[in-house]
Amino acid sequence: MSLIEACKEGKIDTVRDIVNNDADLNETDDLGQTGLIWAVRKGHNTIVELLCDSSADVNVASDTGNALEIAEEEGHDDIVKILKEAGAGEDEGGDEADWGDEGDGGDDDGWDNNEDDAWNNAGDDDDGPGMMDEEDSYVAKIQIYYNAEDKRKEDQKEALELYRQCVSAYEEWKSKFDSGEITEEVDDDTVTLAMKALVAETGILLHMGKDKDALSVYDRVFSFANDAAISESDFRSAVLGVLTAAADQRKRGVEAVISVFDKALRKLEELGNQSLMDETSFRLCTLYSQEGDLKNAEQVLERVHKKCQINGEDDLSKPDQLSEIYARLAQIRFESKSEDDSFLQHVYRKTCMLTTNVMDPKNDSIIKECWGKKFGNEGHWEAAFGHFLTAFKNYQTIGNNDSARRSLQYTVMANMLCDTTENPFDQQEARAFDNDLDIKAIKDLRNAYEKCDVARFKAALEAIRPDWYVSKHLHAVVRDFHERAICDLIIPYQRVRVEFLSTSLGESKEGVMDILIQLILDGRINGRINEVEGILDLRQGRNTLSQLEKAKYRALSTWAYSIESARKSMPQPEGRRSGLGAMRDQEFSDIQMGGGAAYDMMNVGSSSSRHTGGAGPGRTLF
Repeated sequence: MSLIEACKEGKIDTVRDIVNNDADLNETDDLGQTGLIWAVRKGHNTIVELLCDSSADVNVASDTGNALEIAEEEGHDDIVKILKEAGAGEDEGGDEADWGDEGDGGDDDGWDNNEDDAWNNAGDDDDGPGMMDEEDSYVAKIQIYYNAEDKRKEDQKEALELYRQCVSAYEEWKSKFDSGEITEEVDDDTVTLAMKALVAETGILLHMGKDKDALSVYDRVFSFANDAAISESDFRSAVLGVLTAAADQRKRGVEAVISVFDKALRKLEELGNQSLMDETSFRLCTLYSQEGDLKNAEQVLERVHKKCQINGEDDLSKPDQLSEIYARLAQIRFESKSEDDSFLQHVYRKTCMLTTNVMDPKNDSIIKECWGKKFGNEGHWEAAFGHFLTAFKNYQTIGNNDSARRSLQYTVMANMLCDTTENPFDQQEARAFDNDLDIKAIKDLRNAYEKCDVARFKAALEAIRPDWYVSKHLHAVVRDFHERAICDLIIPYQRVRVEFLSTSLGESKEGVMDILIQLILDGRINGRINEVEGILDLRQGRNTLSQLEKAKYRALSTWAYSIESARKSMPQPEGRRSGLGAMRDQEFSDIQMGGGAAYDMMNVGSSSSRHTGGAGPGRTLF
């Protein structure tokens, strides 16, 4: 596997091996993108940090932009910090300023070598252009953009005027070139400066609160790009740069920001640029979500979704767009705590059919969390465990610690409720949370569960701070632990008082009685309950079964197997991993503990372990 492929897929171990083998860390694909740029685009923080530490070139400019530009466009703040610490934006070649700095202030990194204002002092030194022809004079006028960048932090009004002079110089050259007055062309980099000046002008106007003027200038960005034949990557950077600047101003009021997004969407639709429309829509969805307007966020996604459908059905030839749509929709439901069973089933059905070349870890983590919740609600905890663990690792890869913490809690809960011996805390990714109080509490709960330590389990249960999903299934964890604890507690005894078990577990007598009934029905305990004396009698388990008892057990065992098979074929919202536990409330609602025909039918034992027979002073349950 090449470095670029490993960076795309987030395979940190493969990347580390490649680095250790002294491979070329700056190899590029057809678009000039390095492995570092791909790692930045996919949000793989750990890979970006590894490559930066290994002296990969952080300033390589691809057709889609350099690493720092892409990180800021994608909103990867942690990666932006890593890149800047590694020297991104400080390349002596004078990499172009970031398109997305049109908010409050700007980033002047990379332009320190222009402080001598050489662009307006032609001929002052031997290295300058000397006596310039007309074309060179226009180039110098357009390059006043650099002076504007220097002034931006000090005086935005003066910077605004300089940006306008830059654009005017380009428009004057363009007019004379088109009319034939001059014949020399201006190079593409100089043309791009004029475009960047328009973007910067829009950002400053938004910051000043001059929204109408900003929209007017933003409109010129689209016409400029069309007239000047700007490259796709530069056009993308310009459009998204203004959106970033607008989003930075949302504290003034979200209405003005949304008007900028609406302008972009209308213009992009006119141009037929569907991919950039989708990206703009996704950013608008994020904006609504940040403002708590989840209804409008969903409506934006619905509009994008319709364009990814044919006759009302998902177009499976667009797996990347559909994955992001469903992931973002799921994220909205997570935030509103409204991911009910029908929604989780819907997401699972739609996303399990998608096949992407390289799944974005951001989308995959959210989708896998959805799958885990879906299987957990059905009682299929082993499958839920696998999906939660994958979601946790992906969240860690992209540096989303809050979501990683949440998924790790779900992973541990599912781990306790399934039969796997795998310990999620053996995972390298989980070690990052060793000192996290919430994770420490659920880790203590798992350790107590594994060792069947009642006292520690109680203490850990009081210490955890479960979210709504953990709270929904925590009773199943407690129930399962109590079943295991009872089986452990009764080992040394032939007769055990229900009151003793109740006191040991901190559970009511009625709750302990319910658990004992279930354990007997599941064949995990061979005993009988003397309800009058409140005793679980295990002595008869060593006696030989009578022929009548054997026939009765075989018949009841066949009946129980049929019920269990039927149960497994149906959804179990309150499901547990063992036996008929999920249906216990319904099954025992008609049982009168002390007499009656229903009680007499429960004369059940087990052929594989202890069995009890006969009747005590009161009715007994086998």
